[in-house]
Amino acid sequence: MFERLTGPIDLRERIDAAAALIAERITNCLTETKGEPPEAADFMPRWDTQRIEWEQGGGDDGDDS
Repeated sequence: MFERLTGPIDLRERIDAAAALIAERITNCLTETKGEPPEAADFMPRWDTQRIEWEQGGGDDGDDS
């Protein structure tokens, strides 16, 4: 019943929501936006999107100079 009233108890989701709210408030306080200001949902990670696989590299671009 608690989750139905307040949302999920999953700690990961709660921390994400809190971080998104803080990022939204700081952004709105420190920037002058033209148009619609960002909302907290704009800062939420999207867990349902496809994961990006990064290639492991040595960080060497081949330039030894």
